[in-house]
Amino acid sequence: MSSAALPSKTSATSPSPSSAASGTQPAAASPAHKLDPLIFVFHVDLVLISLFALYVLLTLPRALAHVFQPSEFFNGLFLRAGAQSSEAPKRTQSTRTLTRADTSQSNRTLARADTSQSNRTLARADTSKSHGHSKSQPAIRSQSTRTNRSGLTLVEPSDGDHTLNSHAHFVTRARSRRSPQVVFNAPTRVPSWTTLTHPRVVYALNYRLATGLSVAKLAVLFAYLGVVLYAGLYRSNPFTDPVRAGYVAMSQIPIVVSLAGKNNWLSLACGVGYEKLNYLHRFAGRLVILAVNVHALGYLYKWSLNGTINSEFARPKFLAALVALGAADLLMVGTADYVRRRMYNLFVATHIVGLITFIVATYFHAPTSLPYILCGLGLYLCDHLFRLAKTRYTTAYITPEVHLNNGSTRIEIPSLTSGWRAGQHVRLRVVNPSRGSWLGWWTAWCVGRARPFTIASASGGKGLEMIAKKQGKWTGHLYQMATGGDSERPREKQGQEKGKKAYLDMDPESALALTRKVRVLVEGPYSGPGHTLFTAYSGALLIAGGSGITYILSVLEDILQKHSEGRSRLRVIEVVWSIGDPESFSALLPTLIPLLRPRASPHAPLCLRFTVHYTRASARPLRLPAPSSLPVGLHITPGRPNVQSALQGTIDSVLVAHTGGHLGELPSGVIVGTCGPVELGDEVTASVGRVPWRPWRDVGGVETVDEVFGW
Repeated sequence: MSSAALPSKTSATSPSPSSAASGTQPAAASPAHKLDPLIFVFHVDLVLISLFALYVLLTLPRALAHVFQPSEFFNGLFLRAGAQSSEAPKRTQSTRTLTRADTSQSNRTLARADTSQSNRTLARADTSKSHGHSKSQPAIRSQSTRTNRSGLTLVEPSDGDHTLNSHAHFVTRARSRRSPQVVFNAPTRVPSWTTLTHPRVVYALNYRLATGLSVAKLAVLFAYLGVVLYAGLYRSNPFTDPVRAGYVAMSQIPIVVSLAGKNNWLSLACGVGYEKLNYLHRFAGRLVILAVNVHALGYLYKWSLNGTINSEFARPKFLAALVALGAADLLMVGTADYVRRRMYNLFVATHIVGLITFIVATYFHAPTSLPYILCGLGLYLCDHLFRLAKTRYTTAYITPEVHLNNGSTRIEIPSLTSGWRAGQHVRLRVVNPSRGSWLGWWTAWCVGRARPFTIASASGGKGLEMIAKKQGKWTGHLYQMATGGDSERPREKQGQEKGKKAYLDMDPESALALTRKVRVLVEGPYSGPGHTLFTAYSGALLIAGGSGITYILSVLEDILQKHSEGRSRLRVIEVVWSIGDPESFSALLPTLIPLLRPRASPHAPLCLRFTVHYTRASARPLRLPAPSSLPVGLHITPGRPNVQSALQGTIDSVLVAHTGGHLGELPSGVIVGTCGPVELGDEVTASVGRVPWRPWRDVGGVETVDEVFGW
């Protein structure tokens, strides 16, 4: 990357006057066709920006549909605080109480929320007529089944007719005549370009060749690689002209830094979360390191042939180049997948030290790189300024959940009530209580590492809620901190909590009642579904694996809230939760029951079914509630879920809901939201690809939103 190697503009544009006068061709005519590498790589960067702008242009219709929604325009950027709460949130009934509550008042209340005896008789009459249909054909419901005198919407609430067996579900309450008129203001669905093609095309694009690498991503990487190779090889031989590789590495610095930020303009423009663009950041960084090594090896080869290595490295400019090369290779070693997954602190340290050293040494080696360095530095500072603006210093209440995902911590922040979109996540830091307020704040911000957690509640509710699974050292410490209890709790409980074993031996009712108050820094919100609006579709299939239920809870609560306000087109919601230990279901049951209660609907009926699949037998005796005590639409069954059958059932139910035109609109597609391990995402992708063309076309296409962890 030596500036001395830059070609002279005079020699690069015209032959010498003496040669022109004599009419002879100069011996070295090739320099006339050489390019100025500084200008050339700048134009290559413009090409990359133009390709990205083309992608943004293709997503513009979906972006406009998203932005022009009043409820979405002000959400997703900054957390907003409501009235500051100084009290811990009130806990719902414990798991054990719900388990024994087969004949309790709460179950009688849920029973009254179902239907009257006459309505159930009417539903059974229609259901019995439809049981003769095959599994692939949904039962055609009569108008009397949909609406009755009490305003309930009934659609075959039998267990034997859904998901793995058929496609029946749900009970919701329609708008009564006395309720105020609500204007139907649902968002318009703008289908993605891939949805307009064949399902096999969607399957091929989403097919994963490796962990976190789909065919579509591979195509993007090949396109990027092709542009960079063109920049490095066009009219240049890396063995005889290694200076070009140095300029290529220099030109990619702003792109690498931008893709590393949590608040980068690339994510903001295209609506794709920063973590979904991280594969591009890693690939671009490795291309920079490769170009730096090609640049250095070219000069080392030349100097070794001339025997001038020692004399060249005696010059400060090339000594700085050697330091930059070592820093780049340190970054390469520190960013290896093994180091990043197993030794994250080493990964962070090599990132910080290597990047700073590389940038400073590059400037001293080639001052022409200053504009690119300043651009990268400006993007980095803007990202951290936005992070600071997105950070809230507030009080959180942490509660241990013994049986939820084999140990989890429920985090509730009642002071933050709005500002996020369903499916987004925040980054959390716990402030050390031993330090003062401001000192603890700055220490946590500067030194503490922020951990991402998906928001498990809808915006505009009682507050921000998260569930942190006990997996790893930090979440394990958070769980132990929650078991320590609050100093304001009765002393007779404090004596039982010394050590983890003592806590696990406690009665579950007492354990779930523990709550501790801590000060936290909450940064966000980030990521989310982008330009996808769940309420713009006719059907939604939400699939979660293990702790991925937090994503589904947020989306489901947001959908139901908007449905009751007339801002949703959804008519069918199918939720599938796959867990290992059935105790997780019992622990989350108090959260699920309010979501499944019937609610007003100003526009049309909504079909909802929540199915829990547990895949392992519990070491303890099962404490599952009796089926009669569960709300209508909530079911638990052993075995792995059949994703293909659930998707087909959702499609069939959407088609039935629109049969006869009683809703006055055509189906607007099905959205599949997934949050869980990589294997679950692969299974969903394969299931979408196996949808036949006719139902795909009739329902309006199937789109997916993945929040897959473990990449």
